[in-house]
Amino acid sequence: MDNISVNELVDSYENHLPREVCLSVAKGILSEFNDKNIILEEYVIAINNLMISEQVKVINCTGTLLHTNLGRAQTKISFNGYASNIEFDLSKQKRGERNEYLTYSMNLLLGSEGVCFVNNNASSLFIALNTIKKYKDIDSVIISRGEIVEIGGSYRLPEIIAETGLKLVEIGTTNKTHKKDYSSALKQNPKALVLKVNRSNFSISGFVEEVSIKELRSITDDYGALLIHDMGSGLVVEKKFLEKNNIDYFKNELHVQDSLKDGADLVMFSGDKLFGSVQAGIIAGGRELVNNIKESPLFRTYRCSPVVTYELQKTTNLYLSKKEAAIPFWHSLQITHGELLKRVEKISSKLTLNHSIDDDYSLIGGGSMPEVKIPSPVISIAASEDSNILSKLATLDTPVIPRVNDNKIIFDIRSSFESDDEIIVNALNNL
Repeated sequence: MDNISVNELVDSYENHLPREVCLSVAKGILSEFNDKNIILEEYVIAINNLMISEQVKVINCTGTLLHTNLGRAQTKISFNGYASNIEFDLSKQKRGERNEYLTYSMNLLLGSEGVCFVNNNASSLFIALNTIKKYKDIDSVIISRGEIVEIGGSYRLPEIIAETGLKLVEIGTTNKTHKKDYSSALKQNPKALVLKVNRSNFSISGFVEEVSIKELRSITDDYGALLIHDMGSGLVVEKKFLEKNNIDYFKNELHVQDSLKDGADLVMFSGDKLFGSVQAGIIAGGRELVNNIKESPLFRTYRCSPVVTYELQKTTNLYLSKKEAAIPFWHSLQITHGELLKRVEKISSKLTLNHSIDDDYSLIGGGSMPEVKIPSPVISIAASEDSNILSKLATLDTPVIPRVNDNKIIFDIRSSFESDDEIIVNALNNL
């Protein structure tokens, strides 16, 4: 069999990847195989696998509004990437305070004295605890056993606390924790703080009891202890908006503003969950505590980029302007079943392959409100129609990602933009 050079192998398959990437792949293939035909086949497979792993826009037809694997909240990002006054005072033409307007507007939205922004909510908890340990002579963290959570990506609360060097003090039981449990623990651990964690990615029902932030504030005041609330999802939308649009999924979910009002010293939540913006950790609370975090040597390694803070600013402005419906997450939730059905029927009328319109349920997702099901009409295709449908959809220039259930491929467009409906139609008609 004739030999093939690295350059010949690279030139044998046209693609858009940088030549340096293709050369690296080719060298690896040539070092592993000797047969020319096998080499050519393996090179194509390797290049295709690399191309499909590139980060690209996809159309979320899973019906999960905050799909963790698809980037959670969708934002229609608008930052253009030019230079910005992220840390420049335009009025004085010199270096200024970072995120000055965002800090002011977010404090206004949340009713907080201070606020800062880090790269995700896992880092919010770590940097907050690590800073408090340094400035407040804290040696332990008291938490209910029913709130010791694990979320995706190997995040386990006990391990985060252990990394700070603080001792974890577990109280109560999985299903019930009482006020007396906190009082007893604080009495035995005078240098402890109290941490309450929202169970946003699972629920406990039945014979259960927990202590509210307002009750905890009364207890921690008696012992001079700090009260930290890791809210995870971070609900900030006005209750009037929920009532006006008949969105009742959050009636038992505490708002960030209420947690602060009820006495939490610090509240932390994600930017890309119920807040409906980009990935970030938002820490709000007392001015002194927040300033301590900002002054921590670690803060610079955790802080957000100008792209992130710009998008957080845009989302905060929409909340303050009472334009919640312009935030994609809230727009998706406020769409009624009837409105969504009209859109589904319009797509259906343009499809040439066999399908049906069924009633199903969308999900909030992203580790938020796991029991909530949102009635939604969907387009269903029998999986047996074409066993390669999912692969074909995944390798499109703009991949379309549905969900599979009961041997049906389901396209739930509550989680996709209406502007992408024609792409969905073309994708399905060209399978």
